Amino acid sequence: MANEFLAVTDGTFTLSETEKKNQFYFYRNDGEVLIGIDHEPMDLYQTYIMHKIASGEIDHVVMNNICFETSDDGKCIRLTIYGIGEEPTKSNDLNESKKNPSFIKRLLDKIFG
Repeated sequence: MANEFLAVTDGTFTLSETEKKNQFYFYRNDGEVLIGIDHEPMDLYQTYIMHKIASGEIDHVVMNNICFETSDDGKCIRLTIYGIGEEPTKSNDLNESKKNPSFIKRLLDKIFG
């Protein structure tokens, strides 16, 4: 029996669990390049967390650091969730991905004002 991964969507974008714990892929449902992304990854991550809380899988406060990596073709963002105080590790399995600090800065500015 294959593992089933939870995915949440808003009709345009999808956030899907991966084989690795605390790692997600964010992409457009039509397979196009991610252009002008603002708060959408975090909105879907919040929906994911709320689903886990509602189903009883999470029963505590969720506070994490999130690392964003974009694929070379710009069609996928990998979100990796780290506990507070944990150090993110670099990974090369997302098309030799690289961090996009301007995206992260914009996202954090949007979330925290």
